[in-house]
Amino acid sequence: MAAVTRAKAYLKARHKAVYTALDALKLDALLLTHPADLAWLTNFTGDDSIGVITKKDFHLITDFRYVEQARLEAGWLKLTKREGKMADTLAGALLPLKASRIGFEANFMTFGQVAALKTALKEQAKGKPVPELVPIEDVLVNLRKVKDDQEVPLIRQAVDVAQEAFNAVRDLIMPGETESHLAGLLILELRSRGASDVSFPPSVAAGGARALPHYRPADIELKNNAPVLFDWGAVVGGYCSDLTRTFMLGRVPAKLKTIYNVVLEAQQAAIAFMRPGVLTTQCDRVARDVIEKAGFGEYFGHSLGHGIGRNIHEMPTMRKTGGEEELRPGMVVTVEPGIYLPGIGGVGIEDDVPITHSGC
Repeated sequence: MAAVTRAKAYLKARHKAVYTALDALKLDALLLTHPADLAWLTNFTGDDSIGVITKKDFHLITDFRYVEQARLEAGWLKLTKREGKMADTLAGALLPLKASRIGFEANFMTFGQVAALKTALKEQAKGKPVPELVPIEDVLVNLRKVKDDQEVPLIRQAVDVAQEAFNAVRDLIMPGETESHLAGLLILELRSRGASDVSFPPSVAAGGARALPHYRPADIELKNNAPVLFDWGAVVGGYCSDLTRTFMLGRVPAKLKTIYNVVLEAQQAAIAFMRPGVLTTQCDRVARDVIEKAGFGEYFGHSLGHGIGRNIHEMPTMRKTGGEEELRPGMVVTVEPGIYLPGIGGVGIEDDVPITHSGC
């Protein structure tokens, strides 16, 4: 694999978006401590590393484990190998920049990390002025919520791999199989089809367990005449997918058949409604109206969906209150209404939907 010596054009476009944000916030530099943000701007995928972006340079502070990886994935970065504590090495890289205000994502640096960096800056400055560390929130998260032409195909591949893997284990969904065994087989099939990881630990929930929306599989056997629900996703090229399917083994109880049809109608109504310019809260309301009209409103307790990308949960969120914003071309969101009846079981149906200029 040859070293990458120049930033790709799509990376440079993302850098320009960060420059605009720096201007708006009156910042001279921005620390990148969240792996998804750093990977989005550089294609570097190592851990325990920090990026520093200014309008002139892009620095990467990493340790010996990732030096060669950084050269291969993003050899155009100005690389500093960490020696000793990260705060000391980072301070040594920041002071020569002569930056007055340096932003950091408050959601991704601990109080202790910020305090250690401030101390290191003062010690190394030896009485000279030190930069102000400015907490900011959700700047990169909001930049990343609209996917570009490089990202959408990767999410589509992640969806395809997830569906292919599921189809490979589908014939094994039968009474006597266990939740944990099926979840393990699903991970194996995802990996064998090119997934670098799972988006999250797969959920396989039999019978009444599915009334717990974030259930974790156990050594519990699937039973006849009972539902089983799969919630899973793949990571391909650094991007996630997120899917949910509900099955019945044997006879379908009338109550579950009813709620399955209601959930499917709610999902399809929401997808048909989604297009640029509509509000995320309106999308949630379309699905929630279907479920409430059928008399199951109190059993749909979560939001309609969320953005996906380098993280499994990204902006925008589609919930009934709060976080309201317009859908825009390039956003990719999950649409996942559900009805969960305690003691009986639940139904969830989830697909990943890209917003296009003409609809979705």
